[in-house]
Amino acid sequence: MTRIQSRIPTAPIEQLVCHPNLPLAAGIEPDRPAVHIYDASRNLREIGAVGTNSEEYGEEYPWSRKVPVLAWHPEQPELLVSVGNETVRWSPDGTSELSIGGYRYLAFSPDGQSLWASPGEPEGPFGMCVNSDVIDLGTGAKTSGWLWDTGVARHPAGGLVATLQSDQGATTVYFSREGTRFRVLDRALILDVDGYRLPVFSSAGRYLAVRGNSYENMVAVFEFPSLCRVLTTSLGGSVQGWPQHNLAFGAQLWIGTPSGSLIELDVERGQAVEHELFGSAISALATTSTGDLLVATGGELALAPVPTAAADPAIVADFLASTTEIPDDAEPRDHLVQTDGVRTWRSGDLDEVTEATPSDPTWLQLQAVLNARRR
Repeated sequence: MTRIQSRIPTAPIEQLVCHPNLPLAAGIEPDRPAVHIYDASRNLREIGAVGTNSEEYGEEYPWSRKVPVLAWHPEQPELLVSVGNETVRWSPDGTSELSIGGYRYLAFSPDGQSLWASPGEPEGPFGMCVNSDVIDLGTGAKTSGWLWDTGVARHPAGGLVATLQSDQGATTVYFSREGTRFRVLDRALILDVDGYRLPVFSSAGRYLAVRGNSYENMVAVFEFPSLCRVLTTSLGGSVQGWPQHNLAFGAQLWIGTPSGSLIELDVERGQAVEHELFGSAISALATTSTGDLLVATGGELALAPVPTAAADPAIVADFLASTTEIPDDAEPRDHLVQTDGVRTWRSGDLDEVTEATPSDPTWLQLQAVLNARRR
């Protein structure tokens, strides 16, 4: 990358969410529940907004803020914005309210026929949410679905999606074939602790990057479809010191920094190049549907062409051939094959772990203590 294609002034942006197939993007402001919509083709321009009359968060704690949740329709120029108890539908023709209430996490199903909304109504012990809602857009009917959070990432070749199920001790990355509802496959990634961002696939679909977490600024990259971990790196500094949505993946992995530079990381070669193109901190980063890099920084939004690569459907086919769907009425842990990218645990293996070292993940240390006490 050597140049910036286009740049425009804009409100401060802390997260960018691009349409999967159209040159559109949405940006969320950091200080109030406002969303700006952009034409992200070669000449950037703002084409709409939602919530620009809303008040600032003020002194609210970050975890208590009603931050907008965004969901792009997989094919149409349509964006859902959910804030608190309301969900608004934006299109180039205007905005309208969608009568589904509000959800903490929202996504269109890959076929666009339903909404995946999480969490559903509390129904577990102590009022815990144990399911999500699947809302048929044709009839409005709700059925129960898999509990998920953070977002839904689609493999660039199609046919496969991934999402998270986060817990303070460990976060699991689950996979599903594309369809009207999320149906869990029996291969999964397990990550230490919580607070991860939505995973991003490389443009060719050969790698999956995860940005975390609640306790440190780190990036982990896994080869796909093997799920072997090929890179783990700490970004350093305090958790608050780095932008939380600062990863994008084209042919290379891009990392936005507080100094305003962009780090271009060649995962295969293990080489990094730093590009000094901006004079202020990068607050958000994303890849558009055409593979360009969209960068929010210092009250500006910039578009930069970067190398990309065609996605290979054979990668998804290889992954699907190595896994099976867990029945809806089954307990997932009785079927899961989990890996942290280095070690693999099959069903029942973790029940036998009674020893762990300080260098092991937190969740594995806790598992060993609990197992030892049961004996």
